[in-house]
Amino acid sequence: MRILLLIVMLGGASVSACISLRSEYPKTTYYRLENHSVPKSARTVSEDLLVRPFTIDSEFATDRILVMTSATEVQPLMYHRWVSEPDDLITAYVTRYMQQSGFFLGGVVTPASSLLPSLLLEGHIGECIAVQSTQEGNVVRLRIHCTVQRRNAADRVEVLLQKVYTQIVRRESDAASSIALAMSAAVHALSEALLADIQAVLVR
Repeated sequence: MRILLLIVMLGGASVSACISLRSEYPKTTYYRLENHSVPKSARTVSEDLLVRPFTIDSEFATDRILVMTSATEVQPLMYHRWVSEPDDLITAYVTRYMQQSGFFLGGVVTPASSLLPSLLLEGHIGECIAVQSTQEGNVVRLRIHCTVQRRNAADRVEVLLQKVYTQIVRRESDAASSIALAMSAAVHALSEALLADIQAVLVR
């Protein structure tokens, strides 16, 4: 009996020596939106702008980078993530774009400010995803419904602009790292188009 027990113990030791309990996981890479230079606006208005936090459809409300591989299949990338959820990143980018444009002489603020600006910007993100398909190729798609309102002296608001902005930007490759660069370009182009429409409404 003692001999049998010794054989079992030695056999167990040799098996555990061959099997490593330590598993190596790939390193998780985090991405942010790349800052692009913002040209100074040749036109200005004396008004100020409040940018409210953008909302987002629940299917895109995740810090994982999402890739659509077919008409119905979406895969979250396990080891490639945004530093924050897309609605936070995009809200911050649009706010910074409006600030750096210099168009709003009264300033561009967030809800954290105690000011009550005359203009309000809201956005709802309906799509924010990378796509791999034989038809479109490797692209990112971004769609945001934007609304600009003005608050009058009676604290009532009127809608000045309401529009859906869509950007499709081709990725440089099928690498995950190309998604952040293409999405940055999409958000930048959308911010540029949005400001141009606001300028057209406010500057006659």
